[in-house]
Parts: sequence; structure tokens; C-alpha cells
Amino acid sequence: MAGQRSMGTTLTLTGVGSEADLVLSNLTSIGELSSEAEEVDVTTLDSPGGNMEFVQGSKDNGSVEVEANNVYNGQAEIIDSLFAAGTTREWTVTYNSGATLVFNAYLSARAFGEATTDGLDKVNFTLRVTGQPTYTEAS
Repeated sequence: MAGQRSMGTTLTLTGVGSEADLVLSNLTSIGELSSEAEEVDVTTLDSPGGNMEFVQGSKDNGSVEVEANNVYNGQAEIIDSLFAAGTTREWTVTYNSGATLVFNAYLSARAFGEATTDGLDKVNFTLRVTGQPTYTEAS
């Protein structure tokens, strides 16, 4: 089976109160969400064969790096205000296949693009995931 293209994938900031959901535009990249579990050493003096023993510890769901072309549609100001506020919000990645990844995150970093002779004006930001993301396959 062939893979699914990512063109058409969207990132949506869930609205709060009377605020409408915002589908971010002009995205060029939505980074991967990679989870990792800590390991907890439970080795004791009587561990069999003197071998170290471990159990799974707390899970860290990492960060998602996002890059967008800044076309002066107010999006950079929204990103800047979210960074300044520091509040955790719900975000949804909707893949071209229809699958979704929903997670809570706050903006832990943001950058307004580097200016180069042949470059585009960019807005980059990092979503620091907090809690457990939910991935739902396309139906």
C-alpha cells in the first residue's frame, strides 16, 4: 500500500468561549510529535544475577515545531500573543487522510524569520505538549 501524502494537513487552534477555532494558514511544516518514557531504576541488592532492573516512568510527549510563511494576515500577531500569554490551549493536527492528533500545548518558543536575499518571511514556533495526546485513525 502506498503512503499518504501530507499535503492538505492542517493545524487548528481550538477556540475558547466565543472565540472561533482558527485553522492556521500558510504552514510549510508541522513537525512530528515524539513521545518518550523515562526509565526508573528498581535494581536491588538481590536483583537476579546482579542485573539492573527498570520500570517505565513518566512519559514526555515532547514538542511540535511549526513553520509558516508570514503573509501578514494577522497570524504572526496571534502567535506572538499566545507566546506572551503562556496559556495551554488545545491544538488539532488533521492529516490529509482524515486522521487527527489532538493535544494540549503552550508556545515555548517563537521566532520571526530570518531575512535573506532570496528567502521568504517566516514565522516559526514551538508547541510544548502537556498531557496525553489523542490520535484517531481516519474512518
